[in-house]
Amino acid sequence: MHRRAAILASLGVDVRVLVAGDPLVTAYDGIATRRVGVARHALLFALPSFIAAARDVDLVHTFSYHAALPAYVAARLMRKPVVCEYLGLFGPGWSMMRPPAVAWAYRSFERLLVRIPFDANIYLSETSRRLANDDGPRAIVVPPGVDPPFFNMVAPEQKEDLVLFAGKFEKRKGIEEVLAVARACSEIRFAAVGWGPDTGTFASAAPSNLQVVIGRGPLESLDAYRDMLGRARVFFFPSFAESFGIVVAEAMARGCAIISSTSHDFRGVHVEAGRTEQMVDAVRMLWQDRETSLAWGAENRVLARKYDWAAGCESVLRLYHKLLREHATRRKP
Repeated sequence: MHRRAAILASLGVDVRVLVAGDPLVTAYDGIATRRVGVARHALLFALPSFIAAARDVDLVHTFSYHAALPAYVAARLMRKPVVCEYLGLFGPGWSMMRPPAVAWAYRSFERLLVRIPFDANIYLSETSRRLANDDGPRAIVVPPGVDPPFFNMVAPEQKEDLVLFAGKFEKRKGIEEVLAVARACSEIRFAAVGWGPDTGTFASAAPSNLQVVIGRGPLESLDAYRDMLGRARVFFFPSFAESFGIVVAEAMARGCAIISSTSHDFRGVHVEAGRTEQMVDAVRMLWQDRETSLAWGAENRVLARKYDWAAGCESVLRLYHKLLREHATRRKP
C-alpha cells in the first residue's frame, strides 16, 4: 500500500491515506496519513470518517480486507468511483492458517468481498484473480514490484551450495514440506529465514543440515534476508496458497534457480504443493547440477525485471483515468 501511494504521488496524484490506528501518528515513511483511532477489525464503525474522506476526492482506492466494505459504502454515498486492490485471497488456504470455525468465517468474508460490485478490481496475480473467479472486463492484474537493491549484481562465485526457504513459518507456506525435504536430503545444506507464530516449533524440529534464522517481523526488516538470497544457489518455496509470493520474485532478482509451487514465470522446477517426493527429486537435481542452477538463476534476474513498481502504478493510473472519464460521462445531464 505504501509503495503504491508513494509512486502515485511521485506521478502527480494527490494521494490521501485513511487507515486504522493512533490519530497522533500522521505519516508513514514520507506519506501523510489520517488515522481513525480504531483497530483495523473495527473499521466499519468508522464509516463517518470514510464518508468525510470520500467527499472531496475524485476516486477511492481501497484494499482488502477490513477497509474495503466501508470504503465501498462511502464511495457510493458520495457518488465516487471506487477500486479495490486485493492484497490477500487464500480460499482453501485459510484452513491451514486458522482453526476450522475461524477459517470458515474468514473464507466467508473473503467470498463476500469479491462479490462487492466495485467499479474495478486489482489483483496481484492471475492466481488471485482466478481464485476470485473474476473474468470481467473490470479486473486487472498488477503485480507488486521488486525493490532495486535486490538487483545488485551477484557474481557466480558468490553463490554457495545452499537451498534457501524464506517466509512466514506457518503451515500454509509449506514449512512442513521444507522439514521433510531437508530430512530426506541430509547430504544437502538448507537454510530457512523468516518469522511467525511457529518459529520455535519449526526450529526445534529442524534437522542438523537445516539452518534456521528467526527474525522479529516481515522479511524486509531482516538484514540477513537479502544477503542469504544472494548466497543461495536454489530458492525453495513450496507454498499452498499465495496471492503473489513476493519472495519468489526477490529470489529471482538475486539470481536463484527456483523450486516452487507458485505460478510465477521462473526458470527452475514447478512442483505441486504437498508433493514432497517431487520436491526431493527437484532439489537433488539442481543440487547436483551447479552449472544449470547458475544459468537458470541468471535468466531469472532478467525475468524479474517485469516486477516493477513504477510500471505497475502506471497501469493503476491508466485505470483511474478510464474510470474518471466514464464517471464524468454518466454524470452529464
